Amino acid sequence: MKSSTLQLRKISLIEYLLGIQDEKVFAKVESNIHKSIKSIKPSDIVFSKDEIIERAEFSNRQIKKGHVLSQKELEIQAKNW
Repeated sequence: MKSSTLQLRKISLIEYLLGIQDEKVFAKVESNIHKSIKSIKPSDIVFSKDEIIERAEFSNRQIKKGHVLSQKELEIQAKNW
C-alpha cells in the first residue's frame, strides 16, 4: 500500500474518532484498537525498503527539531505499553 493512501486513511479515521460523541461507542472502538495492537507479533510487521527509508528520514527530521525523549522519559512511557 502506498504511504500516501495509508496517510489518508489515518486522517479519515482520526476525523471519524473526533466525531464520536457517545462514550460507550468510543470505549468500544478504543478497546478494539488496543486488542488488535496486542495481538500483533513483531514478525507480522513487514516494511518495504521505501517505508524504512521514509521512517528513518522522518526520525532524522524529528531529531533535528529537538523532538526527542530522554532515556528516563522513555522508560516512564514504556511502563504503560
